[in-house]
Amino acid sequence: MSGPGSSPGPPGDDAVALVVDVDGTLVVGDLLLEGFLRLLSTAPLEALLRLASLRRGRAALKRDVAAASSPPDPAALLLDRAVLAEIEEAKRAGRPVWLASGADARAVAPLAERVGATGFLASDGVTNLVGDAKAEALVDRFGRGGFDYIGNEPADLAVWRQARRAIVVNPSFRTRRGLSSLDTEPRVLPTSRDGRWQDRLAALRPHQWTKNALVFVPLLAAHVVDGGAWLLMAGVFAALCGCASGMYILNDLLDLASDRRHPTKRHRPIAAGRVPLPAAAGLGLLLVTAGMALAVSLSAGAALGLGLYVCGAAGYSLWLKRWLFVDVVALALLYAARVGMGATEASPLSPWLMAFSLFLFVALATVKRQTELVRDIRAESFRDSRRAYRPEDAAAVLALGAGSAFASIVVLALYVQSPDVAVRYARPELLGILGPLLIYWLGRLLLLANRGAIDYDPLVFALRDRASWIVACIGLGCVAGAI
Repeated sequence: MSGPGSSPGPPGDDAVALVVDVDGTLVVGDLLLEGFLRLLSTAPLEALLRLASLRRGRAALKRDVAAASSPPDPAALLLDRAVLAEIEEAKRAGRPVWLASGADARAVAPLAERVGATGFLASDGVTNLVGDAKAEALVDRFGRGGFDYIGNEPADLAVWRQARRAIVVNPSFRTRRGLSSLDTEPRVLPTSRDGRWQDRLAALRPHQWTKNALVFVPLLAAHVVDGGAWLLMAGVFAALCGCASGMYILNDLLDLASDRRHPTKRHRPIAAGRVPLPAAAGLGLLLVTAGMALAVSLSAGAALGLGLYVCGAAGYSLWLKRWLFVDVVALALLYAARVGMGATEASPLSPWLMAFSLFLFVALATVKRQTELVRDIRAESFRDSRRAYRPEDAAAVLALGAGSAFASIVVLALYVQSPDVAVRYARPELLGILGPLLIYWLGRLLLLANRGAIDYDPLVFALRDRASWIVACIGLGCVAGAI
């Protein structure tokens, strides 16, 4: 339960130990949850099986997760600056500094070494060191009133009652209400944790909802004007936005460790600690549930399509993104699934549209991967352990993207010459202009990706790119003229 350290009971007031809680206090997060996410990202089935140890108590679960997952990288953990300042001040004053955590000792030990703690107390697989159990352990070691304690949650009230001085960081409403029961006035540390609603909104990645407009493509391609079909598809769009945001949150949770080391992704709300991990997980589950419920209320087809999308997105986040080029194909299929969800009796899927979409989306997925390779190569210090790519793969990825891009253009050219076009369009020859436009747009994306000039997502980049808007306007004008 305890780590190495000095003997209890130093005599002088300046030598009273400073004891620091870990989860939610020193660490902006939860070591158990982060360990479970690390395990889930590398061995999903094993992570789920470990949950069975909860039958033997939370301490057993913490020990099993800590034993199965890779130890936390102390440099990747987010630490509260105000708490770190208290630790450094205590060390300069010659006071012993101890960590006391409900997390397992295997997870706490590297952190104690990082902050230079004298020792630590932690759960040991049998005793869950929280609340009264933590208070008893600290009194046994330091005596009642023989330590100052920094904590954050209601369970810490039992410890503060035995401490000489109560120091509080980032207290919840319940914690603040319980502080009034203490005999001494606690000191509340200033915190830099934002926790704003804007951060929770940003975690949903609302800018990515533009991709979900692909569900309207079959209606547009079939020239459907029926208001009921468009209203149905608007509902599918809303359900897809909810599920997609929930899956983005899942992906961010699984990529937490690598995102924190990434030069730009570390600023995302979840990776930066501005959205607590339990809140993020709950929000993601709520969004997926709400999206699926909406799809079920619309139609069986919408529910089936969205269910397949959610399963595919979960498979991508858990497994497929680790396999070489399988991740690119999976991304392309997730894009194509959005088009597939737009199919109705009024707008059945065209084999031309699906073939064109698949090649186009493979090209866009390779642009995304090429951007990551090039930009992360420049970062030099970053390497995502969940990716199977190496820096020398950049040229091959670019070539694969170019091949897929031109395959989509060939499909478009064949479609323009097909009898189907003569039936649907009055001046089909105008559609021939789409080929050169697409050649320019895709070629330019590939070149910019090779320069590292695209911000990871080609579709999001296109929304901010003036040249892309010009190409889109000319293309829509050609289609309108052809109709």
